Parts: sequence; structure tokens; C-alpha cells
Amino acid sequence: MRSNKIDKAMRTLHASDDLYDRVLAESRQRVGRVRGHGVPKPGRLVLRSIPVVATIGIAIAAMGGIAVSAVSNSELFAKAFAPRGNNGSSQVTWDAIGGADDSKRIPCKQEYRTIAAEDVLSDMENEVEAVGKQLHAWGYTMTIRDMIADENGCGVVRFSLDNPDGLHLATQYGAKNEIVFDGSNDCYVGGMYMECANGVNLNTYSFYDEETLSDTHLDGTMYFTPIGDIDRADDETPGAATVMSGVKWYLNGLREGRVYSEVFTPSGLLETRKFRDQQSGNTCYVSPFSIWFKDHYGIRDSLKLNLSDGSSWTVLEDDLLNAEDVNIFNTYVQSRVNSHPDAPGEALVMSGLVDPEQVNSITSIKLEDASTSERTYLPTS
Repeated sequence: MRSNKIDKAMRTLHASDDLYDRVLAESRQRVGRVRGHGVPKPGRLVLRSIPVVATIGIAIAAMGGIAVSAVSNSELFAKAFAPRGNNGSSQVTWDAIGGADDSKRIPCKQEYRTIAAEDVLSDMENEVEAVGKQLHAWGYTMTIRDMIADENGCGVVRFSLDNPDGLHLATQYGAKNEIVFDGSNDCYVGGMYMECANGVNLNTYSFYDEETLSDTHLDGTMYFTPIGDIDRADDETPGAATVMSGVKWYLNGLREGRVYSEVFTPSGLLETRKFRDQQSGNTCYVSPFSIWFKDHYGIRDSLKLNLSDGSSWTVLEDDLLNAEDVNIFNTYVQSRVNSHPDAPGEALVMSGLVDPEQVNSITSIKLEDASTSERTYLPTS
């Protein structure tokens, strides 16, 4: 909806000139991987998650000689979808900068959705896997602990990062709790990322747990979507083949390239539910935490999931389409994917969990001057 998101985001955050240049260079390197495949929305400036009230049980398992936390009950979801707002607020708001001359203040917000432990689907818990991979670079040790991925090629990863000489984070910049390295002369790391063994890139954003952050250690969550030319396993499992080929993590050095982990191959994927647009016949697929649109025109200026209890979950909405005059961005990461050469698709990870079986329909609205056009996606089964 807006252009030049990265530059405007850094200006909004009042970054100093030298930090601005370092972070912008790293950001442009990331965007270079997705150029032509969609640019992150301004909602990436402040990201949050939904609180999950869950009983947490931890078991220690040894995989490849590495001690990792195996998931019991809803530990991954309790952490990955924990609130990041100040004082557990039900929403986070901020102003982005827009307009032709950057003079317009654009109100934005994300809202929390509360979900109880019993509403965390058992299928989700069953698909969480202990990874147990490590990589070492420039004094850093990254330990990838747990992961869940779905048939959309999207997923969530739990990890930790350690460096006895300091993590060198710029916690005053980026989104709330986003992992941003300060780029100082004694810090070689510009970012941490993820890609598939078959060469398909993954668009990733990572955040730390505030309660365990120290100068030398953090626990964190990485959210990812596929980008680029997606290898489809079949028409029913878009994106699955990318992740099922195996995934690997890497630290990106500012001077010395990348250092990769070993490849991890998931043993299974969380299933999705198929929906079809009643006008065009285009399809989309919904998992508890992601949506894949085969045709990116499905994601317009408003996107809502209409639930069986009569409520709706607004995933995206332009400020011109609501009475509050505010942009709503309830996503962690969003990417363009070339699943269809004439109309590339789009994948996103939501900031709230949903039960796909409780989604009655999906409403997408396009804003055209003073008028709107609407599409409705209904489940195929």
C-alpha cells in the first residue's frame, strides 16, 4: 500500500545516521532477495503476538550431541505467540510516515487475540519437532531448538543465540523485540536467516524474549514464509515441497559472508484447508497461522476471516476502509511467491492463531478510488 517502507521505517525510528546506513544496507540486502516478490508492509514496524495460556512442560533430549528443549504441551506456542506489547496491552499503535513528501503521519495498529490452551489444536502440537542443530560463527552460537511448518511453506522456529563477548544488539531500533544487530566494528553479524535445501529462499523475521534477554544470551522466535519460484508438490499442498526438501539456518556476516547450519528435514507438515473465490475461481489455503493465496489479487486493501461464532479476524485493512482511519497489520511476515506466472501468489504468517475448520469464509476488498470491489472465498470441503 505504501512505498519505500524501509527508509520510512528507519526515519520514523529516528535512527542515527551511521546506524541508519548500516541497518539500511543490511535491509536492502534482504529486500534484494524478495524484490519483485512483494515488499513488507509498514505493519512490520511494530509486531506483536497473541497470548496463549498454556501449561508448559520441558523435557531434555539429546540430538546430534546437542541438548535441546523438546516441546511438551504448548510450549512453542506459548512463547512464539506471547504478547510483546507494553504491560500486556491488547494492542500496539504507532505512526508510519507517508505521502509524496513524507509529511503524512499514517496511524497503524496491531491487535492481540487471546486464545486458551485448550484451543491450541492438537494437530499443531503434534507437528512441532525438536531440531537440535547448531552453528558457530564469529563467537556466536545459534541453537535451533523447535520448529513447526505447514503445507503453505510457512512456519515458526524457536532458537537461542549466545556470545560470551556480547550479542551486540541495537534494542532501541526495529520493531518491538525485533533482533537488530548494531553493526559495530567488533560485530560481524548483520542478521540471521533461513533457506531451503532446494535453493528456495525464506523470508524471515526474528524476535527475542524480553524476560530472558541478557548481554550474552537470548531466546527467540523466527517466523518465515517462502519467496521466489516455489516448487509445488501438487495442487493441494502449495509450498510443501520447499520445506520438505529440508531447511537450514545461517548467520550473515557483514564482512565475511554466511555460515550455515546443517540441513534439517521435517518429518511432517501441518495441514491446510482450501478455499475458493466464488467469482474468479482462484484458491487460497489456510493453516492455523498462515494463508497462501495462489493469486496475489486475493490480498487487497482489506482481508478478513469470518469465523463460525459470528466474529471476524481482520488480518489486513487500509485506513480508508475503517471508521478509525487506521491501518491494521496483523501479520508477522508477508511475501510474494511466483506460483502462477501471470498473477504471482502471496503467503503470510498471521499474528493470531485460528482454527481453519472454524473459518466460514474469507472476505477480500479492493479499494478503487471512491468505490470498492469485494471477493468472497468459501471452503471447498
